[in-house]
Amino acid sequence: MGYVFNVNDRQNTFDDIVSIAKECNKIISLVQVGSGSAGYHDEKSDLDFVVALDSGNSMLEVMDFMQQRICEKYDVSLFRQDEARHLQVYVLANLLEIDIGYGGYQHAAAIKPGFKVIYDKSGTVEDKMNQSRKYMDDRIFGEKYKKDVESIQNSFWLHLMHAAVAVNRGNTLRAIGELEFVRNQYIDLLGDRHKLESAFNREMDNLPEDAKDNIRSTYVFSENPKDLWKSILNLTDLIYEEMKDYSIPISQELLCEYYNSLK
Repeated sequence: MGYVFNVNDRQNTFDDIVSIAKECNKIISLVQVGSGSAGYHDEKSDLDFVVALDSGNSMLEVMDFMQQRICEKYDVSLFRQDEARHLQVYVLANLLEIDIGYGGYQHAAAIKPGFKVIYDKSGTVEDKMNQSRKYMDDRIFGEKYKKDVESIQNSFWLHLMHAAVAVNRGNTLRAIGELEFVRNQYIDLLGDRHKLESAFNREMDNLPEDAKDNIRSTYVFSENPKDLWKSILNLTDLIYEEMKDYSIPISQELLCEYYNSLK
């Protein structure tokens, strides 16, 4: 039987990551991000770091160094590297996850408010990250909102039409799938507007209670046509309200007329 990590294991691994990073002279600073930077959520919270490099030219060399040293030290069940995002993900045999992002220290920036500089040879990283907070949310979530709107405005109503037709035909699983697709689009918009990460509903528990209740009203808990229609109508109201300031090819009134023709 495997052994699942505890708080002491996590702290020991944290200390090891710091020691490994300090061995590499191309690493200027190590920053802890995520919940651990301000106190872990609970005993199962993972470890999240950002490695600040001397320059972008050292990226692959340092990523290879960290991978080699961590894999020498630990039994790693999963390793994934995304070079485009400058990200490494490790899951140890004890199920402790370690996420490490990489970037040049000259361009240090805090994507989220919570971060803790573990060490910094340049003495500049913390100040750069604090300054970046003045514009980072608008830059990240504002631009994402615009892109999401452009994508969603020409598609959500079509998937709602498909869901309605599926209910009419008795294809309940198809209907549920179409509703799930539109719900995720709606959740993306809420996440952008509230500056929260929406992928896999990651930070949606931090939404205001009324917004969470709105999301809950769109879930399907049975294949009964009456329940499916209720979810379709609730989701229709919510996403049209969220998109009220944007041009939608099909009006809500016309879409509801389409629904009525199928009931």
